[in-house]
Amino acid sequence: MFLSTVITTYNRADVLEENLEAFNDQTDKSFEVVVAIDGSTDHTIEMIEEFDNDFPLRWIDTGETEKYCLSKARNMGIVEAEGDAIVILDDDSFPCEGFVAAHKQTVQQRTLTGGCRSSHDPDDSLHAKMDWTVEAYGIKNPQPIKSLLVENNCCMLRQDWIGCGMFCERFEGYGGTGQEFIRRMAYLGYSYQYNPDAKIYHHREFEGNNGMTRDIKNTQAQKNIDLLRKFFK
Repeated sequence: MFLSTVITTYNRADVLEENLEAFNDQTDKSFEVVVAIDGSTDHTIEMIEEFDNDFPLRWIDTGETEKYCLSKARNMGIVEAEGDAIVILDDDSFPCEGFVAAHKQTVQQRTLTGGCRSSHDPDDSLHAKMDWTVEAYGIKNPQPIKSLLVENNCCMLRQDWIGCGMFCERFEGYGGTGQEFIRRMAYLGYSYQYNPDAKIYHHREFEGNNGMTRDIKNTQAQKNIDLLRKFFK
């Protein structure tokens, strides 16, 4: 199986470079990375073109420099990807060495597989969230989706990403994208399974260094709450 990882990024060339370096260390080398740039104005493209990679690496760009278009970037990356299965990843989520191999081992039809999102900070709330996920879904045990889940570090067959309609591009700005996507997946009857071996480390210390501060995110997310209510009355 050939796996694609779609990494969305905005004005964090140095962070993205660290992420890509982790892909050079993967134990399974049958994969590609598609970087989905959301209108970055820094040196992201130059960094990618000069990056010393031992895996296929490509990029696409939304060109949206005036607004935050995460859904559009992800969708463009999914369409561009050539893998049998595709993982969605944020630029501040660095994969462990067995990331690619672990995701390949649990790919199933009409199943969204969530990998472990960890942190080097022992007080990070991610640890409790992963414990809750194990309690709710078990390990590598596909079940109907019964709760909101985070789509970062999630994997599906390419045909299922396309078949479910990918991400809703009505959501511009931070927030809403994942919530609508997970609710739609549940409505369509997709399953979810948790794979702790497909592990990334989420680096919260990078938040805001591309201008997207927590205050800005909270303001944008509040606007998308009203749109979510229209979807799910």
